[in-house]
Amino acid sequence: MPKEYARSERVAQTITRQLAMILRNQVKDPRVSSLTVTDVEVTKDLRQAKIFVTSMFEDEIDIADTMEALDKANGFLRRALAAVIDMRHCPNLLFSYDNSISEGARMSALIAKALGPKD
Repeated sequence: MPKEYARSERVAQTITRQLAMILRNQVKDPRVSSLTVTDVEVTKDLRQAKIFVTSMFEDEIDIADTMEALDKANGFLRRALAAVIDMRHCPNLLFSYDNSISEGARMSALIAKALGPKD
């Protein structure tokens, strides 16, 4: 028997895929187009979507500047998303920087350092 998914989970998956393509193909600002969507959380009423983004070039970017550029592009991103998803109302987009990848890499480096070199 297939697992039942809540509509908010399906909408979050759709937003993740579509927003990643919009960021990659339609956004001209290099501070924003280099971001990767890591997760999307949509409220049960589908009115708000919290989008978690990260950058693989974290050491080369200013996070505050990037998030400011993303907030300025919010209207464009919401219109572009509304054009490709089939919903009555496009959710409000709230962006948050996700540093879990860099924290994971930092923790792995600390563990490797603590274990020391292998002979």
